[in-house]
Amino acid sequence: MPRLPLLGLLAALTIAPQQPAPRAERTKPGSEALQPDDEKTRIIVDVTRVNILLTVTDRKGRFITNLTRDDFEVVEDKRPQKILEFTAESELPLRIALLLDTSNSIRPRFRFIQEAAIEFLNSVMRPRYDKALVVSFDTTAELVADLMDDPEKLAAAIRELRPGGGTSLYDAIYFACRDKLMQEQPRHKFRRAMVILSDGEDNQSRVSRDQALE
Repeated sequence: MPRLPLLGLLAALTIAPQQPAPRAERTKPGSEALQPDDEKTRIIVDVTRVNILLTVTDRKGRFITNLTRDDFEVVEDKRPQKILEFTAESELPLRIALLLDTSNSIRPRFRFIQEAAIEFLNSVMRPRYDKALVVSFDTTAELVADLMDDPEKLAAAIRELRPGGGTSLYDAIYFACRDKLMQEQPRHKFRRAMVILSDGEDNQSRVSRDQALE
């Protein structure tokens, strides 16, 4: 599963390669005996745009946030490449998946988790620009509020939750990534983030930790 940063400067460069690569090539009839089976077909994909994601800091590790396209140079094989597009990722809309543990193990701290989740959304979301969804998970993962830009409606959905059951943390991660965050198109026009409030003790998921992280 890809990492989804919320804060700090991220910049995306889109460059144009010098020359397109040749198209797919196949071996000529009768030449199969000269090559191993897995080398019979060569597939080379033409690339017209390459996205480069980068973070810029000073010598003390502090983010540099005022850079423009003119501050960058991309070189390949000692030849400058044309920068087609430059975007500061901090300006892109957020798409947040907020996952809340509603299992029995979290019961003593559940009210605190609810209020922390609501405060987080209120402080991070920009009205009519960013969107968030809420997934609760106990014995199963459940979408309790789909992507929306209204923190008040999200808060109302969070306050309706009640704890009980096991903990299907990995199922919730898998569902939120595959069925929600990764469906927003075009992907490079959004910053995607997942925030999990849980004790981390999974005991109910059908998918494994490795599957969830993929």
